[in-house]
Amino acid sequence: MRRAVAEWAVQAGLRGRRAGDFLTAVNQITSHAVWRGSPAARLRLQVAGGAVALAEVRDGGRPPPGPPAAPAPGGLATGLQVARRVCDEVTIHHSPKGSTVTLCMSLPGPHGPWAPG
Repeated sequence: MRRAVAEWAVQAGLRGRRAGDFLTAVNQITSHAVWRGSPAARLRLQVAGGAVALAEVRDGGRPPPGPPAAPAPGGLATGLQVARRVCDEVTIHHSPKGSTVTLCMSLPGPHGPWAPG
């Protein structure tokens, strides 16, 4: 999965550190979805409006109790904290059917930087 996401990120227009950061964020969120959510987690990658790389991760699990993205023991960052640090926007939606995390990173180009909405 990592290789496919890395190749997709470059084809979408992410370069250098941004491509690596996108891969790290997607890997963190998908790993968590499988580990905590359900083994049938799904990943959808797309470019929105020619200006934003999006990764949508869905699982069939329920959110863990407690505050979202609570600090990990020992001062380590959780996957969600890592994703929030490197992505332009991270949204989370919970429903009775599971959780969806959407990661957004602006692409370089004529459309300019993406402003989260």
